[in-house]
Amino acid sequence: MIAKFFKLEWDISPEQSKMFDGFDTELSVKTKTDGNTNKQVGGGSELRNLSLPYKLVASAGVDILKELDTIKMMQGVIAPLYIDRKRLYSTLFLLTDGQCSNIQLMPDGRIVSCDINLSFVEVRVSTGTGGLKVLYNDVDITKDITVVECEHEMNAEDQPDEVNIKFSDNNHLWDGWDPNNNDTIQVIDGIAKTGKMFIQSVVPENGYMNLTGSSVPEKMRKVIKENNKSWTNVKFLQVLTEIAGRNNLSLENHDVENRIIPFIEQENISDLQFLTQRCELEGCSFVIYDGKVVVYSPEAIEKTTPVKTVIVKDDTGYHYDDNSINAYGTCEVDNGSQSGMASAGINNENVLRRILEGYIDSQAEGNLYAKNILAKANRSLKTGDFQTDIMRDLSAASIVTLKTPTAASNDGNVFYTKIRHDYVKKKTNHYFRFLA
Repeated sequence: MIAKFFKLEWDISPEQSKMFDGFDTELSVKTKTDGNTNKQVGGGSELRNLSLPYKLVASAGVDILKELDTIKMMQGVIAPLYIDRKRLYSTLFLLTDGQCSNIQLMPDGRIVSCDINLSFVEVRVSTGTGGLKVLYNDVDITKDITVVECEHEMNAEDQPDEVNIKFSDNNHLWDGWDPNNNDTIQVIDGIAKTGKMFIQSVVPENGYMNLTGSSVPEKMRKVIKENNKSWTNVKFLQVLTEIAGRNNLSLENHDVENRIIPFIEQENISDLQFLTQRCELEGCSFVIYDGKVVVYSPEAIEKTTPVKTVIVKDDTGYHYDDNSINAYGTCEVDNGSQSGMASAGINNENVLRRILEGYIDSQAEGNLYAKNILAKANRSLKTGDFQTDIMRDLSAASIVTLKTPTAASNDGNVFYTKIRHDYVKKKTNHYFRFLA
């Protein structure tokens, strides 16, 4: 073999002859101005550009139409370029374009020959602080793949975390690994960690693999008949421990009241939906991270000391919303045989009505459920979001002090409902609600 780039090969064999005479490459030096001397100094190099021209001849055994289709399909693919079985410049290249010219046709329209010119640009994968590591079933596969996209979304209020990774399978190993929903993936970028994520899907796309992982196992999302169950006079955390355990997760509690509940029933809903419903009724929220269901009291966490202060600059594209006018003044719940009611203590006529399918033991329990549902509904009336360079030390459910010099009336503490780290572009998207 003379050369190879992913599915494109150049070779001379008894079946066909396809070769090239050489390639052209261009590498420019970066320069910057020294602030002290005002002179231009070197600052590394720009990305290397490379062009590879060659000729296709049908009489040499080349299927020209197939070659053109392959080139079209491979635009955007990142892979090593091998010359004489050696990796060129020990780097990766992105195929950016493929041009066809000097096309010679037969009278019947068949292509006799044409000239091809492929354009590549060098790809340098930044390691960032501490280096980007990917673990598959606890085995480090970082050297076997090239990550080109990686976003990690953490959720603080009753939603699983998610990671999306797009990578080039350098050594074409991934198909042989045959991942399934019980397999796990982890990404580590310095102090930022996704924790153990369960693989949801792996979809190939033009030489890449698109992998999605979730902090909850797939079975936790499914309705499983064998999970239908009722509990009598049971402590709330005992039920949550059982739900977590049947999904191979552990339970961690932060200031959630472990009250005795007269009757609970799970019937024909998934464990994740059941967990979400029960936490809302009991006035708590949860995070699922690294094999743990972490339940917490929103009221308690809002009183904790902020983990840091973030200055929100104009170039962050910050956006703040205040929907306080839509707050609910009261909440009414009913299950057909028992009801409950709660007031927010504000002068607002908006009423939140909720029909509950589950059991309500008494008026007092109905009032408790109404109170907790009302508190959750009114919790996220004033929200905001912005983007910064990556802040690996922040996670969902963090309390942060925000300062916005151009909108100082919004200064104060916020609760991070969601945060999204882009470990390749080195950006963080912040989503939060303001605390009163």
